[in-house]
Amino acid sequence: MGQSNMQGSTGEKDNSRPIKNCLEYKFLENNFVPLVNPVGEDIDEGLLFASALGNGSLVPFFVKEYSKYKKTDVVAIHVARGGTRIAEWLKGTERFEVAIKKIKAGLEKTKESFSLDKVCVVWLQGESDATDFLSTDEYEERLIKLKNDLKSEFDFSKFAIISTGYFTAYVNWVKGTFEEKKKADEYIMKAQENVCKKDNDFVYLTDVCKKLSINKKYLNPKEGGPH
Repeated sequence: MGQSNMQGSTGEKDNSRPIKNCLEYKFLENNFVPLVNPVGEDIDEGLLFASALGNGSLVPFFVKEYSKYKKTDVVAIHVARGGTRIAEWLKGTERFEVAIKKIKAGLEKTKESFSLDKVCVVWLQGESDATDFLSTDEYEERLIKLKNDLKSEFDFSKFAIISTGYFTAYVNWVKGTFEEKKKADEYIMKAQENVCKKDNDFVYLTDVCKKLSINKKYLNPKEGGPH
């Protein structure tokens, strides 16, 4: 789940082969397909999106590493849309309802077809909230609410966070000095760290996006900021 970096905004085609023993659930077909880029699907006038321009996403690579580490098969359910704020994912919004519909259908299909051992939510989002200069406390509150909203709809073991990188600091369409905008990014990063210390439902996976986002070698020149 998440926004552009989870949706897939790499800007380039990915010609990798399907991930062995891993599948993606497609809601519109109510079926599984081999897990390979591009992932996702456009649902309900863009409430959920497939990878941008049919290009790559981190999802297959993440699942590949998880599958190797845990020595298990994996079904991925891609629920993402670029440019979204966390408030747009909370219960009561159209996006939440569509996301839940897809997640529940995917879980049901998985249970019918396989022995389901563990369900995890993997979250990468926050850049849009940083551009709004949302405070650490506000984002933290909404993140906990989102986790609780999801948990009221389906069971999962962990809400796992891939921390955002620096985005607001590097885009010229957000007003403010570099240092002010950098702090806005760090408000979100801090909130994501905080919830993992306070609430055992959360687990902090990595801050690799922060490290990649300050190195031009890893940035997408086709996007208006680090992706």
